[in-house]
Amino acid sequence: MSSTSSIDIDVDRRLQERHWFISRILWVIMLALVLVALLGLTGSGGALSRQHVAAGAAELDIPRVGRWSATDHLAVKVDQPAPNGLEILLPAKFAEIFAVEAVSPRPSSVTATAEGHRYTFDSSAEPGQRSIVFSIRPSRILLSSHMGRFEVNGARTADLPIAVLP
Repeated sequence: MSSTSSIDIDVDRRLQERHWFISRILWVIMLALVLVALLGLTGSGGALSRQHVAAGAAELDIPRVGRWSATDHLAVKVDQPAPNGLEILLPAKFAEIFAVEAVSPRPSSVTATAEGHRYTFDSSAEPGQRSIVFSIRPSRILLSSHMGRFEVNGARTADLPIAVLP
């Protein structure tokens, strides 16, 4: 028997090279998506999923990227509260997108104004850090949009961008 027999297969080298090229491009895209998710730009954790800003003596921890219909939180920390209590303004545009499900501790009053919702908290004169946590849930999907300026005891933040992904 002769060993010179071969399989008769038509090979289209150009088609195969095009397939390899497209496969490599798709692997790079997949790697980029995984890195974006690990950094937190898809919401729900990661180094870039939250933004920390200052408003006077207060520090706000606000989501940068949220997930539609998923509960998140907005935290406000104040080292020395004002003797008259603590007043936090959530901008009107923020209230259009996010529903406040709970606030801990419970505010003494909530007032709806043209600028947004103003939450007032009683405070003791004792020194120490105070922390207020708002449990929030986005009601719709939103590409990156500026929410307005948050305010704590008259001190305002910059106009903060927030995105809500599906």
